[in-house]
Amino acid sequence: MKHQIIYSTLFIGLLIVCITGCKKIAGLELQKNTDHKTSTLDPHINKTAWQYLKERSILNQPDTIFKGMYDAIIYSGIDTNEYVQPGRTFIFLHNDAVFRAAQATATDCYWGRYKVNNAVAKSWSQYTPQQVKNWLLYLIVQGEYNYDNLGSENVQVKTLLPEGADAANPGSDMYLLLSNDRDSKVRVNDFINSVRVTIGRTSGILSDNGPIHVMDRVVEYGVK
Repeated sequence: MKHQIIYSTLFIGLLIVCITGCKKIAGLELQKNTDHKTSTLDPHINKTAWQYLKERSILNQPDTIFKGMYDAIIYSGIDTNEYVQPGRTFIFLHNDAVFRAAQATATDCYWGRYKVNNAVAKSWSQYTPQQVKNWLLYLIVQGEYNYDNLGSENVQVKTLLPEGADAANPGSDMYLLLSNDRDSKVRVNDFINSVRVTIGRTSGILSDNGPIHVMDRVVEYGVK
């Protein structure tokens, strides 16, 4: 038994030496060491938030994922210079956050959430320009908030919505945090008893005048 163990040990040792010294096994070449270069996508878009929104709504057909938001901006009469001012964080709305034709009764898009005469809206013109403008102002945050200064704890931020304009949110506040998982998505108004938590579809797009976080569901503030 003792000799068998010695022979087995010597055999395994010789086999390892042969394998490491050979360039091929069963006619196949051994895998060679390769230096794999890693890279990170550059989030900078080298344009203002307003230019980026226009390019992906009206200028580069058929890429019109922000067309619903662009139409809201034009209809509301909000000053478009708000989207070129520096030091801001912008919540952009994918068309799905405005209306989803495939789910006409959805209450997590704006036209479905804020019905007109108990029916899903079909255009921005069914709302007053001031209502639409106030909502757009709420989606512009004072200050830049992105992955470098957000974490798993809520950060209370101020928006451009004038205080007192929304009875449900008299302070015009918004809460931002990152999901505590490998996706690290931006979450809006994720606090206890929030009426709605909105999770970013694409986060951390860096325009020349501040980060952009894209949402594909309605954004609102309220306490249950």
